[in-house]
Amino acid sequence: MNRLRPTLGLFGGTLLLLNIVIGAGLLVLPGLVYQQVGTLGLLAWLLCAMAAFPLLLVFIALGQRHPSAGGVAEYARRAFGPLGQHAAAFLFLGAVIFGLPSIALTGGYYLHASTGWSAHVGAAALIIAACVLHALPGQLLERALQFVGSALIAVLLALLLVAALAPATSPTTTVLPRDWREPVTWWAALAPFMMIFFAFTGWEVGSHAAEEFRRPERDFPRAMLLSFAIAVLLYGCIAWLVQRAAPTHGLTAPFVELTRPVLGENGRHVVGGVALLLILANLFGALWGVSRLVFSLARDGILPAPLAATRQGTPLRAIVVTVGALLAVLGADAAGALSIGQMLALAGQNFLLLYGMAAAALLRLDERWAPRLLALLTLAVVGIVLVMAGVHLAYPAVLVGLGAASAWLSRSSAHRIDQR
Repeated sequence: MNRLRPTLGLFGGTLLLLNIVIGAGLLVLPGLVYQQVGTLGLLAWLLCAMAAFPLLLVFIALGQRHPSAGGVAEYARRAFGPLGQHAAAFLFLGAVIFGLPSIALTGGYYLHASTGWSAHVGAAALIIAACVLHALPGQLLERALQFVGSALIAVLLALLLVAALAPATSPTTTVLPRDWREPVTWWAALAPFMMIFFAFTGWEVGSHAAEEFRRPERDFPRAMLLSFAIAVLLYGCIAWLVQRAAPTHGLTAPFVELTRPVLGENGRHVVGGVALLLILANLFGALWGVSRLVFSLARDGILPAPLAATRQGTPLRAIVVTVGALLAVLGADAAGALSIGQMLALAGQNFLLLYGMAAAALLRLDERWAPRLLALLTLAVVGIVLVMAGVHLAYPAVLVGLGAASAWLSRSSAHRIDQR
């Protein structure tokens, strides 16, 4: 059986997860949240982090006990059989096929603003660049991962330092507002919940890398927890700086305004460069996770068997096919058949459903009371978020139907082979 080479330790695994989770939205969301709720912004980020933590623990519990490149699809197979595996796989692929091109398009828009390139050409260049990094041989690939991840953290810290040097407009900013004991404050802080929540997605993609940890039972949960802590710290610092500066305009790109007192007009170019690095790192990490799912599904006979081939432990064919699909979606968007808003909405709902499926799998697979309580709590969080966001079931229903048809065809094919 083809297997992926276990190359990830705690440091490399943490950087990979940060690459997957932290995207360009990090530079946009704090300003939008401040625009919506003002001084309740920090409280809003804190509440969302608390809600996302049980979801993280679900993937830690499952990845630690069942490390596999199949991620949610493998957990669903163990819990619910082939039907669950196929349904989860199609839901996941249906999410990333739209989610990753939309991330790349964000970078394309930055390139268009600074160079005049077509946004779609820029987005395609970022996807291809992420693919080329994956073509590096094993040790060079791990070094590239460490370099990209370390550079990501370094430039973010540098940007935070520059923003902190700017004079404070609101020097009395605290983590919680003065009226935080009032129930109405907590409800008001929940208003931007759905907007913030998607800054805390990505660990479900990272779960596909569990098979590549050298010691998954020890280092996988530590990498998940450490990456979550670093991400929350970065989000909190940026939200605090925005609230401290109290900007009145430019809230869709607040760091341009935050760095202007120190960097002047050059701040716009610096923030644009940081955004491009964030997006490249995000695509690099996400392509890692998605290609591992494609590899796993091919290894299980759900996708064509040639996609399960590896070269020096890297599933290059799965990577190339994944990149081809992403470029095709970019082409459809360029032709006007899609929009970035539609792509984000479709991807976001699918990811929430996958969180729920992972929690249901944990509830089924683990007989201990603590994991079961965690699974029930996560199912409640997912249900509340879906209701708050509004449920549109047509697209995921089609994907689940395709998964069911795929499972039936696989079962029929296996039955015919047995009869022979």
